[in-house]
Amino acid sequence: MHATQSPDPNAVSRSIESGALGLGIDAGGTYTDAVIYDLAKRVLVAKAKALTTYHDLSEGVRSVLRLLPSHYVTGARICSLSTTLATNAVVERRGGSVGLIVLAPWDWFADDIGHTPTFRARGAVDASGDIIEPLDEAACRSAALTLTMDHQVEAIAIAGYGLVRNPEMANRARDIVRSVTAAPIVCAHEVTRRLNGVQAARTAVANARLLPVIDSLLRSVSCALAEEGFRGRLMVVRGDGTPMAERVARERPIETLLSGPAASVSGARVLTGLANAMVMDIGGTTTDCAILTDGHVNVAASGAQVGGHVMSVDVADICTTGLGGDSRIDFDRDRALRIGPQRNVPLCSLAAAHPHIRAFVAAFEWRHTRAATDASALDVLMLGSPLSRTWTTQEQAILDALRDGPVPMLELARRLRSPHYRLLPTERLEQAGAIKRGGLTPTDILHATGDFSRWDAATAGAAMRVFAAMYGSEADELMRLIRRLITRRLFDEALRREAITCGMARAHLPPEWSPLLDRAFGNASGALRVGITMDRPIVAIGAPAGLLAPAISDHMGVQVIVPPDADVANAVGAIAGDVVVREEAIICADAIAGFLVHLTDRRVRARDLETATATARSITAERALARSRESGAVDPRVLVCDIDRTAPSAEGDAVFLERTVRATASGPAFAHAGRAAEQG
Repeated sequence: MHATQSPDPNAVSRSIESGALGLGIDAGGTYTDAVIYDLAKRVLVAKAKALTTYHDLSEGVRSVLRLLPSHYVTGARICSLSTTLATNAVVERRGGSVGLIVLAPWDWFADDIGHTPTFRARGAVDASGDIIEPLDEAACRSAALTLTMDHQVEAIAIAGYGLVRNPEMANRARDIVRSVTAAPIVCAHEVTRRLNGVQAARTAVANARLLPVIDSLLRSVSCALAEEGFRGRLMVVRGDGTPMAERVARERPIETLLSGPAASVSGARVLTGLANAMVMDIGGTTTDCAILTDGHVNVAASGAQVGGHVMSVDVADICTTGLGGDSRIDFDRDRALRIGPQRNVPLCSLAAAHPHIRAFVAAFEWRHTRAATDASALDVLMLGSPLSRTWTTQEQAILDALRDGPVPMLELARRLRSPHYRLLPTERLEQAGAIKRGGLTPTDILHATGDFSRWDAATAGAAMRVFAAMYGSEADELMRLIRRLITRRLFDEALRREAITCGMARAHLPPEWSPLLDRAFGNASGALRVGITMDRPIVAIGAPAGLLAPAISDHMGVQVIVPPDADVANAVGAIAGDVVVREEAIICADAIAGFLVHLTDRRVRARDLETATATARSITAERALARSRESGAVDPRVLVCDIDRTAPSAEGDAVFLERTVRATASGPAFAHAGRAAEQG
């Protein structure tokens, strides 16, 4: 936990008087960062970093704010928040329990979506938005009752094919569900505009699952800000790097997916001044890679690829993998080392705060290292985010046992009289985020090697020796293997990101390329030598970036840049970026005559394409401007473009399929900060 301040208080006082100070906060999976940024002079004034406190997020936010000069916080007129919590929750499958109702005449949805519980109610809308089968209202009501009464879900998602082209049926289903339950309801057409029923369903489920996660975060942040005297406006960074109103974030938390990485791209640009680079954000839970071109990051055409699935939301084109400073280090029966994707609390951090954990590691029972098939005997459990849910008797007993602090798995099994620690029912508790796990992480390795010294290095070294005994290796050799594996993972991610940018997905490369990549990294001997170079530099940011990223250049011809203040780049990007809002309408030919304009809330018929385009342009521009002003943009400008999708005919001519009309409104937030103070 630390902070730095500006050496020129007079200049800052003038900025406070002019209303130019902004407060940027990044509530990450490991750290909560805060910066004071002069929006007029575009300079960092102060920064602070504290641990994220999962059991009560307000504690971490409050701690980091109190590390900043109080008059800077009270003098700020706008606060923008970025967070990796949504991304981490999707990767780790945490959040509230969700039931799904699918409106479709077929049964393939449940298996393809990969979610339970899922119920179907007959009803169908075609690609033009015409209802081809009416809603089975009785089945919809029955599904809602079953999900609420039998499965006791905390939220219900409604999805189906074609609903983005005509939300009438989905809105009726929502009314029916609302008549039988007070649980939050998420309709797929409200969170995505893409015509892909399966992805839309997954997105709606993820949005519903994230409702309590983001609500808890925003309540914590709002409370902490008020206590520290902040009276300005709170905004939240979207996954495309643009801010949105707090109210919108509460309703559509899925839009915060990849919020932290998107803000990091903006932060990397601000901190380096580079307009073209690969940005590699190494956090506590994930590593995120994006390409910065001409000062901007592109929005991913296919949506957000996180946790093995595609979410149909607008996000920066970022590749995410479960590798970070707090990734779990483990091995399997075949002695294959694994890092991530699960996040663990580092043992060195736990030991620094809880002496009994230090004693547990120091006096570890070495009999548990014999014939070990993984490193779970070294694990520690602790309470996580307090989510309201009905637990089994055994699950509740675990929660009760952890109320006084972290407990090693071995000790917990003894207390609860479990025959073996592996039989403890922890899976549902961990998935819901009710408990967290502590174990060996790269952060512990950096402490054991002396590269990092914030917490208990002695415990990190002892844990490393225990892990090595379980694995069957000398500690020094094992640490070398782990460091090399981390570098290889980062090497692979940089290559994958660049390959995707060039139009060739890494997963589609021929299998025979694998030995070549091994040789490029240096894992093979022989006469054949392979080298890989990158023309654009890698800007590495995040708390462990300076210790983990530079080694990439030993295996790849690339410049790795770790800028000053790289540890708070996400918070800088959160407050330094402009407000940008996009609105879209899709125009398709009507099956009867004329054209249909598909808006977010309705369909509009037009006699010809020119009239349809003019209507779409007018409505989207008006809505984009209104939403950008609501989000805090000052004197926003709007640009409207048409994107046509065509297909070749048998004669080789281009046949019109659809037109997307996209209105983008953008403007700075600085002047609005001053107005916010006047408006209270």
